Amino acid sequence: MCLIVFSLSILAAVAVDRIVDRQIEARIILNSDVLVEGIQEGFRDVDQHLSSLTGLFEASDNVTADEYKRFVNEMGLVPGMRGIGYMPIVSAQDLEVFQDRMAATFTGYQVFEIDTSGNRVPVRPRGVYFPVQFFEPSDAVGSPLGLDGGSPPGRIRYVMESVATGKATATPLVPLATTGQEGLVVYNPVVGPSGTVVGIVVAPLVLNDLMTEWVPTGLADILTWTVRDVTMSASLLEGSDARDAHTTVVPPIADGVVHSETIDVAGRVWQIDTAPAPGSPLLADSGRERWVLAVGLVMGLLAGAAVYSFLHKEEALREVEFLSDVITAKNHFIAALSHKIGTPLTSVLGFSEILRGERDQMSSREVGELIDALADEASNLATIHEDLVVLGRAEYGTLDLEAVQVDLGSEIASVLEVFDLAKTVPVQIPDGGVRALADPSNVRRILRHLIENAVVHGGDTVWIVVGSLDDAAVVDVIDDGDGVPSDHSWDVFEPYLRDHDAISGNPESIALGLSVSRTLAQRMEGDLTYHRVEGRTVFGLRLPIDESVTEPTRIEEPGSEATTSVGRSEVPSRNL
Repeated sequence: MCLIVFSLSILAAVAVDRIVDRQIEARIILNSDVLVEGIQEGFRDVDQHLSSLTGLFEASDNVTADEYKRFVNEMGLVPGMRGIGYMPIVSAQDLEVFQDRMAATFTGYQVFEIDTSGNRVPVRPRGVYFPVQFFEPSDAVGSPLGLDGGSPPGRIRYVMESVATGKATATPLVPLATTGQEGLVVYNPVVGPSGTVVGIVVAPLVLNDLMTEWVPTGLADILTWTVRDVTMSASLLEGSDARDAHTTVVPPIADGVVHSETIDVAGRVWQIDTAPAPGSPLLADSGRERWVLAVGLVMGLLAGAAVYSFLHKEEALREVEFLSDVITAKNHFIAALSHKIGTPLTSVLGFSEILRGERDQMSSREVGELIDALADEASNLATIHEDLVVLGRAEYGTLDLEAVQVDLGSEIASVLEVFDLAKTVPVQIPDGGVRALADPSNVRRILRHLIENAVVHGGDTVWIVVGSLDDAAVVDVIDDGDGVPSDHSWDVFEPYLRDHDAISGNPESIALGLSVSRTLAQRMEGDLTYHRVEGRTVFGLRLPIDESVTEPTRIEEPGSEATTSVGRSEVPSRNL
């Protein structure tokens, strides 16, 4: 007993640690969601400002410096946004004319670029330029008027991406070209009347200022966080919908209980890792929680052991009861099968004795009739034997089936011919027929059981409808009989229970054929169903359709006219 308690205590300690960690993680996630929502709200403001300024240039192709300054002053800037500017797309042959025109407004205006050392140098010859035409505040971030937006190292790729896609883009987290502060630059395309991009609205954002303004006050006392651009790694996660799938590619920097989440920032993917700050309230009382949970778990486990002992006995009794029901059902099946086999077997023996003892006194016609009857009963015995073999092989997983093209109309016709029903059971089938991918011999076995069941146990009128529905070929065997009583409809396919003629009370009436048919249909990736439709009994066989048939005809919907290509007379359309 002491060993049991010791073992339970160890398990309880492990469980308590995990529970407390989960509680801390839940608090981190809750506060991280607040952090992430603040960042996303800030970027929504940035996007709104960029879109507003983009609308100004799309509404007018001759915005003046005064109009631009007044518009920006009225709109204001998002906290963390160092400024906002406009860069037209200027070809090399138009660059000199552009500089002269801008110099008339801004004395000394000259297009320049930033070299790898951060110095301002004359622009190098290129086919196209993106000079900053307007920027407010004009003295912010090192007075960028005239800066070629594509010249800072690594920037041209994102400028051209915005031009090519017509969508907003952003740089990774990089030092800003004119100040060196860590941040990012967001580009938003301006589309001209011709539908092409004629310029770019640009806004440099400083990361620290963004976080200071967007993160709720006091959250820094609770969490520490790290923001990383993981766009290059995010491509490895396409198709994954798991919330933390990105951590398998870019693990969090911190150790311990850490929460990671990704957000979209103008086409970039940021990963935000959060962890409890030193002395964070998130970690308060974790020791007391562990003791309380440990005691509770130990007591709960001891009580659970006692309850388990009691319930185990109940479960054993239920298992014995279930096995008793199975044995009873098996006994019923054996008794019913004995009757089912006994009838044709007795007939075979009787006919054989008559032929052996009285054949000389019988006419040739009488001998022929006896032989035919003998063959029919022997065929019934062979069918029962084959059904039992199929059930046994299916149960033990040794049933071999092939999947080839099967013309359902031809198979139905051959079965009806065997039963001498070709002239009495009409068949509705679309022009061109319906083909399934199935095992031909077992399709015939299913059809034989369904047709025999309908003729023997169904109503006076039997007919068959063939078509396709969704991705399946469908054969409905329909009769106008009373069907299976509603309290037995659920077990019509059970091999140990009575079949379609359940109201007779005959012990030989077992659903062996229907059970075999459904088993075969399901093994061929199809199904066999039973239902009542408008007073009719319908056994519906579904099989995979042969996709090599270019345009299979579907079963007609209610109110439409079905096509009959095989049959003796017009019959009601089968509606699904």
